[in-house]
Amino acid sequence: MAGARREEPSMSGQALQSVPDMDDAQFLQWQSLLERRVGVWLPPQRKLFLMSGLLTRMREIGEADYRSYYRRLSGGLEAEYEWAQLIDCLTVHETRFFRDTDSLDLVEAFCRQRLEANQGKPLELWSVGCATGEEPYTLALLMHRLRESRGHFYYGVTGIDISFPALAAAREGIYHRRKLETVPDGLRERCFLAKGDDYFQLIPEIRARVLFVQGNMVDNKAAPEHRYDVIYCQNVLIYFQPDRRQQILSILAERLAPGGLLVLAPGEMMDWQPPSLERVSHAQSLAFTRR
Repeated sequence: MAGARREEPSMSGQALQSVPDMDDAQFLQWQSLLERRVGVWLPPQRKLFLMSGLLTRMREIGEADYRSYYRRLSGGLEAEYEWAQLIDCLTVHETRFFRDTDSLDLVEAFCRQRLEANQGKPLELWSVGCATGEEPYTLALLMHRLRESRGHFYYGVTGIDISFPALAAAREGIYHRRKLETVPDGLRERCFLAKGDDYFQLIPEIRARVLFVQGNMVDNKAAPEHRYDVIYCQNVLIYFQPDRRQQILSILAERLAPGGLLVLAPGEMMDWQPPSLERVSHAQSLAFTRR
């Protein structure tokens, strides 16, 4: 549920006048529906955000009011398609290349040590809430740089997100020049190809190492049936209630390979300590290893 195509909308007084009113009973109805259907929890202070996201999609399809749109989402094949479109409107895509360098430095150092300990066995990494691809591609760029410095090894990165439009953009791997400002100079020059109009695409060698899949992390079946050396999950848990967070973290812990590394956003779930994982001693990062 992270990403960078859309920032959380702010609404001017003029815009607010054009938004159909939503009473408290309707908000509770929508709040409950979203939590049941996709696990996303919107507190009362985000009512305007909900209204803005709903209205964006309602205008696209010509829906007149919240009640009729609610009925449209109630069931059937049309509802399944509509959910995918609506979730994209309600997801705040806020990410960038090489975000949280402290955690990424930890990942790079861990992968270097793991390669040495496992004599070059392939590395598998998983980006949870990958949005438009900046995070999983960052992990791939780290592995590419590591391979340049220590020699060839195989690696793969999986990115999962609930948004179909975000994943479609991620698979293209095309970004505007301003999105590349946080990519280290050497990697930016070696790993991106100019496409014109200030857009650049990741080289095929990098894109081929990243697999994107659609899924909702509150559904255990959505998680890839695989054991990963590194699971990177930052700024995803904030969308869920505490019980849902515990459910997601349990899934991640199960998918972590023995000795693997789970990285969360600093400040997330500070009191979480499952018996199968051990906290990593790192002042700037929140991470665990599987015993």
